[in-house]
Amino acid sequence: LPLLMAGTAWAACSDSRWTDAYSEERCSVQGGTAWVQCLEKSGEECGMRMESTFAVGAGTHSMTIKAAPGPGVVTTFYLSDNGGLYDKTCTKPWVELDYEIMGNQAKPGSSKVWTNMFVGTCQEHWQFITLPFDVTADFHTYAFVVTPMSVSFVVDGVTYRTIDASGYPDIRGVTQARSLTEFISVWGKTAADEGEGIPEFRAALGVLDTNSNPFPLVAGFRRG
Repeated sequence: LPLLMAGTAWAACSDSRWTDAYSEERCSVQGGTAWVQCLEKSGEECGMRMESTFAVGAGTHSMTIKAAPGPGVVTTFYLSDNGGLYDKTCTKPWVELDYEIMGNQAKPGSSKVWTNMFVGTCQEHWQFITLPFDVTADFHTYAFVVTPMSVSFVVDGVTYRTIDASGYPDIRGVTQARSLTEFISVWGKTAADEGEGIPEFRAALGVLDTNSNPFPLVAGFRRG
C-alpha cells in the first residue's frame, strides 16, 4: 500500500457503472481496484461513497473488498432504495441490506462483520457474523443472495446468515421491481462527531481518535 499511495494520482473512480457520490479526490483506480482513503483522524476527512448506475433486484450481488483497519472506520457494501442514506428521522419506509465491515472488529484469524436488513420505517434486523480471517489483511468477496422470500449473507462462497423474508412485503416489492442501487463506501467517526446508527453499532465501531494505524487508511474495492 505505501507504494500504491506514493505513485497514485487520487482523482475519482467514476466509470460507466459507478458514480462517485462525494469526495472523489479520495479515490483512485489501479489495476481494476478502486482504492479509497481515510485521510486523517477526522470524520470530515475520512472516506467517500460510490453508487452504481444500474439497479438490481432478485439475484446474487457481490463485491470483493479489503477493509480499512482500526477503530472508528468502516468499509461498507450495501443495497438500498433510499439513495444510500440512513434516514435518522424515520419518517418514510426504505429497504436496505448491509455489510458494515468495521476495522475495530478485525483481528488476526477472526473478524466480526455487522450485517443488517432494514424494512419499514427504521426496522433493523442486525446481526454480527464471525469470519475466520482478518478482514483488513486481504481481499474477500461479500455477497447478498436475494429472493422475494429470503436474504442470505455469503462471504467467500460460505453462507453465514439467512433471513426468512416471507413476512416482509418490502423485500418482495424491491426484488420484483429491481429498485435497489448498490453502494460502497468508507467513512469514519471521532469522539467529537455526531454518532451514526444505534448504540450497539456505535460501541462496536469505536472512534478514529484511538486508531494507531498510519494514516491515510486505505480500503480496496474490486467492483467487477
